[in-house]
Amino acid sequence: MAKISIKRRNESERADGCAPLYAVLNINREKIRVPVDLAVTVTEWDAQAERIKGRGQEAYDKNLIISNVKSKISDILVRARLTGEHLTKASFIALYRRPPEDGQFIKFARRHLDSTRDALQWETQRHHTAALKKLEEYRPDIHLQEITPEFLRAYAVHLRDDLGNSPGTIRKNMCVLRVYYYAAMRAGLVQRNPFDVYKVPRAEPIVVFLTIEEFNKLLALYSSCTLPDNEQDVLRFWLFMAFTGMHISDARTLQIEQIIGGEIHYTRQKTRTKVIMPLSGPAAKLVEFYKAGRRRGNLFVALPTDQAFNRVIKRVCQRVAILKAVSAKAARHTFATLYYKLNGGDLGTLSKLLGHTSVNTTMIYAHILKENRVAGVSAFDGML
Repeated sequence: MAKISIKRRNESERADGCAPLYAVLNINREKIRVPVDLAVTVTEWDAQAERIKGRGQEAYDKNLIISNVKSKISDILVRARLTGEHLTKASFIALYRRPPEDGQFIKFARRHLDSTRDALQWETQRHHTAALKKLEEYRPDIHLQEITPEFLRAYAVHLRDDLGNSPGTIRKNMCVLRVYYYAAMRAGLVQRNPFDVYKVPRAEPIVVFLTIEEFNKLLALYSSCTLPDNEQDVLRFWLFMAFTGMHISDARTLQIEQIIGGEIHYTRQKTRTKVIMPLSGPAAKLVEFYKAGRRRGNLFVALPTDQAFNRVIKRVCQRVAILKAVSAKAARHTFATLYYKLNGGDLGTLSKLLGHTSVNTTMIYAHILKENRVAGVSAFDGML
């Protein structure tokens, strides 16, 4: 590590006999002088010990300032060595002049989140805030230079082993860290990219859907009108999403004016893609129920929170012996599964109806393709 010396610039001595102090070091054979913001006389300066002479409070305070300057320089050099960052004279000066909190990842990330909040959906804001809080509980003072491939691997293990997070949750959390680290790179705060080495793990999506038999059980339960009012309301909304393939966040904000000529016209909040969903007979009946004679405004009113909704729909499903982890998203998956099976496997149209930006996203319904492949090959059974 570069040697750090404190020097008095005798050639800059002022009329009062004081001359400024500088910390001096060499990086890549370039001399760097860092002002200490102190000026001392030649009699009070101990050039050999590189400190102020005396034992009084003033001497103590000045020596503390000198010590803090050396510590700050040492911290920059150590972080660069540990992270493998190549320091230049310009990058060192930029790091030294930066306010202390600018190097702290969590503080930077939260400032960036605040500056972009208006462009993010509420659900995205909540997710990012939760991910940053989780990191803060693990390492509250983590520095940008300490975000290394080794740290990322260790943090992923912490999420899995200590917090019991699923692979999908771990991936989402690491993706949030990557978003804000890339923002720091664009701001010039860091140069090396640990995500070139550490690849965010892929997680196989868990697709929970109902079979046609299970779906019919819920339809029969709904038609029986035997459920408590709150459960009937939740089941009704779930069925609407199952008949339209809408995500709960899109359905919540659906306006009556967006239902035109037997179709729902909306823009997906997540992908910003436009979707035109034709209304099936059952979906049209539910729309008329919710409109209740109204011509404008929110189609749905007084809906429970997502968490409360998911708790109730699980309870409803258990009433008819459906023990799957059914949630609001399972309605969308059920729509996709049944649509694909009942319409000859048209992935292209299904992708458009779901508002996916790529057919590759729609391929999460590969479980259906597997069933079709097995059924097709079974035609050869019994030939030998």
